[in-house]
Amino acid sequence: MTPVTRLPLAALAAAEFRKRQQRAREIVRNGGMRALQADKHLRPWLAVACLCGADLPELEEPLRVRRQDGNEGEARWLAADDICPRAHWVPVLASARDEAFNRWLADSQNAALAQVASGIQRIALHLRHDINGVHVPPYPGFAPPEKAAA
Repeated sequence: MTPVTRLPLAALAAAEFRKRQQRAREIVRNGGMRALQADKHLRPWLAVACLCGADLPELEEPLRVRRQDGNEGEARWLAADDICPRAHWVPVLASARDEAFNRWLADSQNAALAQVASGIQRIALHLRHDINGVHVPPYPGFAPPEKAAA
């Protein structure tokens, strides 16, 4: 049976951000990227974490400003959009999810890969629909087959 992470969504998204932040810091330390460039690569994941309800120090200021009206959902939506617009983070999330599934499918007995794939999939499913039409696409391997032309 495939292990599925039982972490709350906010904790799962925060952990995904922290994991990527740690990797980015290592790359910067090793001279592979500048800090500003690393920050740019992390912004989609910070926006995703914000939308999933994560409480991260990096989100304190953007949320504080928007919480003055008292609507937590709207505050997170506005803060996330300022951090990284949905049209930018959706393909980043979908690509990471697809890569995670592809790695797991290549080594389907690896429980750690299954857990990573299921975690990113949970995030993608939570954020999949958008009132403006910028939806997170399904994993291509799970998409229904195309109907043959008549």
